[in-house]
Amino acid sequence: MENAFRVKLKQQVIPAILYLTFLSGFFGSTLAYPKLSYLFAYRIFLAFLFFLIFIDLMLNGIELKSFLNFSTFFLIGWCAYSLLSFLWAQDVKSAARDQVFLTINIFVILIFMYYSKYLRWDVFENIMLISFIIHLAVGYLEVVTDKHLWTSKVPLYNLHRTPSTFFANPNDFATYLVLYLPFIFAVAINKSDNNFFKKWAAFLGAVLAIPLLILTTSRANYIGFLIALFVYFLLAGKDQKKSLLQYGAIFSVFLVFIIGFRLDFGAFNKVVEMIKIQISSLTDFSQTSLSSNVRRELLVVYGLSFLYDYLFFGVGSGNSRVLMEKVKQYTVNVELHNWFLDVLVSYGAVVFILYLVWIFYLLYNLFKIREKSSTLSLSAISLMSSISAFFISSVSSSKMIEMRVMWFVFALSLFVLAKTKEEKGEY
Repeated sequence: MENAFRVKLKQQVIPAILYLTFLSGFFGSTLAYPKLSYLFAYRIFLAFLFFLIFIDLMLNGIELKSFLNFSTFFLIGWCAYSLLSFLWAQDVKSAARDQVFLTINIFVILIFMYYSKYLRWDVFENIMLISFIIHLAVGYLEVVTDKHLWTSKVPLYNLHRTPSTFFANPNDFATYLVLYLPFIFAVAINKSDNNFFKKWAAFLGAVLAIPLLILTTSRANYIGFLIALFVYFLLAGKDQKKSLLQYGAIFSVFLVFIIGFRLDFGAFNKVVEMIKIQISSLTDFSQTSLSSNVRRELLVVYGLSFLYDYLFFGVGSGNSRVLMEKVKQYTVNVELHNWFLDVLVSYGAVVFILYLVWIFYLLYNLFKIREKSSTLSLSAISLMSSISAFFISSVSSSKMIEMRVMWFVFALSLFVLAKTKEEKGEY
């Protein structure tokens, strides 16, 4: 009886709670009572998941073989160095806050890898598709009604008909769209799945995401979207390219029909004009009005100067914003608005270099999976496309350490790598 409980806990209960945790992670603090906004569904499921894992480890012990790899050593090392940085951090409270986010998200990544044997990609894929469609539905409701969910800060920015859905701002929503569009592409062109409804839901979802992405006016994510599309098409197999071209042809014919008969009521021209304005603003370095580009430039300059002051060891977890407060009159923003710069400034040159090495390590191993045409090759292509877009899209959001959708991409990457090793019998 006891053995049956142990097996059920490890193979059924923990995976089920992990799926629910993953699902709730896409909706953030919206799934909470406003007066208790800190206690939302994701945190409840995550706490329960940690509790169950603790029981599992007590009953079944730790399978260390699953952990002996570069990813584990780097992630735990990063977490440890972040703790060490408390010794020189100016603001321990800010350091503790970011340490919590970093530690929890690293644990989530390791959980995906450790329990990969009992998890299924198709379940994750379905969750991503359902979540994506819900986001699109809410996004279009926001555009039509100009009303937003209680967690959105769009009304504070005095923006109108700008979607943010379950995120705090349009930039975060745009980053989500770009990072997860490759997974939606995969569902649409997956020939091994004969579910007609699911494939067309994915295709329509991918198409309908584009207008919402444009309406976010997130310039970095415009570029990120093009990178994701290019990388996906480049890595796709012959049959997959054919499917992508077929869907592209259908979309093009529909678009020409709508525009040709003026059924868009001038919306297409407005969209083109909006994109032109956003793209042209990339070259706006007007110092008199302190344009967004100038502010970003100053954030980089001051961030690197603080890094130099700390001898390239990093200013300490969560302390980049503390130091940026001192020059706020010049930068306006106190967040670095660049995840890679944030890693470099907060954790130092060594962690930053290892972080880049780790990302390329993931890309290299995912590419090998794609080359060998395993059952997870399409998943590997989606992940590589998402990570490639992430290099640019990460510039859009102000603070990404607490952005679960980013950490989920890395968690899924390690899950796919671990799952492939299991298929080869290496575990």
